[in-house]
Amino acid sequence: MYWKRIFLLLLLPLASCVRYASYLAELEPPARYNHPYSGTVVEHVMPLAEVRDICGYDATACAGVFLGTCYMVLPSDGQAPVSVYRRHETAHCNGWAAHHPRDG
Repeated sequence: MYWKRIFLLLLLPLASCVRYASYLAELEPPARYNHPYSGTVVEHVMPLAEVRDICGYDATACAGVFLGTCYMVLPSDGQAPVSVYRRHETAHCNGWAAHHPRDG
């Protein structure tokens, strides 16, 4: 019985790493959109609770283009680093659809 507890304690972080890797993979945009935005970028980084007030309750980040400027709202305390959300939202400013098609 003791070895089962040890095994579970060792397995839980691994399962967490797999979920995290899967989460990061979901955020990765298709190569077609994964490049810097060619116009001006205005970025607001704030706690996730504030992001949800601005972007919507179930949103983790959001972005949109207005008059050629890409506006982003990114979480400072999300599950991933800010740079991951920045890359994802930049892809939306580059034309990646909100429903996240994987084929670009």
